[in-house]
Amino acid sequence: MKTLRTKILWGYGASWFIVAVILALAIVLLLRLGRASDAILQENYRSILAAEKMINDIERQDSGVLLILLHFQDLGLKEFRDSEVNFLQWLGRAKDNITEPGEQELVEGIEQNYTDYLHEFSEMRLLNDTDHDRAVSFYHDRVLPRFRTVRDTCIKLQSLNHEAMYASSKRARRLAAQAIPFISLIGAAAIIIGVSFSLFLSRLISRPVIELQNAVSEL
Repeated sequence: MKTLRTKILWGYGASWFIVAVILALAIVLLLRLGRASDAILQENYRSILAAEKMINDIERQDSGVLLILLHFQDLGLKEFRDSEVNFLQWLGRAKDNITEPGEQELVEGIEQNYTDYLHEFSEMRLLNDTDHDRAVSFYHDRVLPRFRTVRDTCIKLQSLNHEAMYASSKRARRLAAQAIPFISLIGAAAIIIGVSFSLFLSRLISRPVIELQNAVSEL
């Protein structure tokens, strides 16, 4: 009886151990998927948002410049300065959230070209006070190209992080695809072992009963 009890305990213990291993592996894989998803949201979303806001602000500044050239000085200057403050704030956030290869160079390019853009704008304003036609020409020759450079570099920053986000998403999907057959294989092994143990246990328990029945029949 003691031997039978020991075999039963060992058999059930092995089955529960396999189940525990499967659960542990499933938890680990789910945690890895969760970390991959967090990386997608945390590492790239801030940079994408910062780039999008900078694009909006630099475009509003260009609208402010055009208002100034159309002789709406106060309205245009207010639009320009308000957007300048916002742009610099989002640029600071982009500088604090550099995570991808090549992102540092893009952010530095935005900062340098934006500084040059502000300098060109100041020159245009001074020129506009004395010679409006020359100020308009200066805008087309110097200010507008600098604006486009800043905007295009912001778009590149946005695209870089979009691509990184897509790559992280692919990694998460690949990890999920790898997890499914792995867990299925271990689960199938657990089922086979459980069924085999059940058959062994049923034979182990029924054998003494059958022997007892035979003995009774003989008597």
